[in-house]
Amino acid sequence: MRTSKEKLESLTPGSVWIITKQDIDFDESFKATKLFAEIADKDNTNIENYFTQNHTRYGITSHRHRMLVIAQLYGLITKTPFYVRGGNYSKEAPTEVYDIYKNVTIASKEYNVFKTEQLLKIKIHAIIDTSNNKDYNILPIVFIYKVLKILKEKYGINEITEEQLYTYVMTCKSYEELEEAVEFIKNNEPTSRFVETYKSRSRVLTFIRNNINLFNISNGKISINPKFDNYFNTYFIQRYDFIDLHEQLLRDVDYSYFLYNNQNFNINLIDEPVEQSQEEQAQKIIVSSYIDDEENESEYIEKVDSINEKNINEDVCKDAYKTEPVAVVNFDRKRRFRTNPLLGKIAIKKSYYQCEKDFKHETFISQKTNKSYMEAHHLIPVCFQKEIWEKYHVNIDCVENIVSLCPTCHKAIHYGNEETKIKMLDTLYKICAPKYHAIGLNISLDEIKKLYKIKSK
Repeated sequence: MRTSKEKLESLTPGSVWIITKQDIDFDESFKATKLFAEIADKDNTNIENYFTQNHTRYGITSHRHRMLVIAQLYGLITKTPFYVRGGNYSKEAPTEVYDIYKNVTIASKEYNVFKTEQLLKIKIHAIIDTSNNKDYNILPIVFIYKVLKILKEKYGINEITEEQLYTYVMTCKSYEELEEAVEFIKNNEPTSRFVETYKSRSRVLTFIRNNINLFNISNGKISINPKFDNYFNTYFIQRYDFIDLHEQLLRDVDYSYFLYNNQNFNINLIDEPVEQSQEEQAQKIIVSSYIDDEENESEYIEKVDSINEKNINEDVCKDAYKTEPVAVVNFDRKRRFRTNPLLGKIAIKKSYYQCEKDFKHETFISQKTNKSYMEAHHLIPVCFQKEIWEKYHVNIDCVENIVSLCPTCHKAIHYGNEETKIKMLDTLYKICAPKYHAIGLNISLDEIKKLYKIKSK
């Protein structure tokens, strides 16, 4: 572990967590999303003028359409590409989680549960961040809570100064620095000479203070609100492995799926806490699906089919192949690999809901999408993630490696005889090869056939 002197020397005026300089009121963002969602033809509508003329109908205090950037921060509207200043709002859409809650009454308990979930999902760096914090991958509310909780339980320190918070907590990049932050604060080490700069640049405390009641922030100090402490610790912190969650959210496309979809946290950090039922406690977050050595794709396929294409911007899948795959997780002695259903949906959408083995293949109409039912298949099987990454430095959970297949063809590539598989691979490889080459995946057809246990002839 570093010394406090080494930590302080590593800090620059830009080291603090940055969210945005805009007004970060969630309720205003929710109302702005309502106005944005009613624009039927965004390509042919001047969105800036539309906001100027119609913002008062929803009681939105600002007439500037640029406030939509905060709705994007909160995951109410898509943002593509992430982390880039500005954007083309005509390409974006309200997200699935917004669609679920769009008709709830602001400040109702149902709304506050939804609001809390979206706030807990905010990651540093935020999706609209234009600072130098691109490698900061912390969920700020969770991280601050965990630091304060350890200080309280292990060392009897019930509150810390804002100077300590800005210096040793709000400059951390990953959960690996948590214990270090606790140690420096416990020992009352000197604070950074950049604290005043950090206070003027970072809106994180304002974002927390204005939206939730988990912390007491006053008189230059911060502590856990005792009314929410046990409730939050029991029903949220103890249920989720945040080190693991952090690893799952490294790719932009994975974070977007997490942010834009309802994860059923079922936590309310705004109203007075109430005990949860056993059924509510059993809810689990849905960050990704798993595919194991036996290619058990049923859960993945179901999630792909359930995604509404109008809630996505397919540009979010760009560069998904560049990030190192999440480490293998062992369950029941099987190797499982995380996959993002959003990528499967985008691949099917790009194929116009047709079977890429043969566009003439017909299938039934999906109840969820009202389109031809198709299934997403990773041509290079996901169980070879580790081997492919080591050889080609490509994450194969990417659109370039996913093909759209009718259910019959999908079953055939898994369970057909060798002759059937060879014919399918010959056809599908021709489709994928140019896309493979474009991302530096120069794998041959023979190599892929070996992965399917087909012997070369």
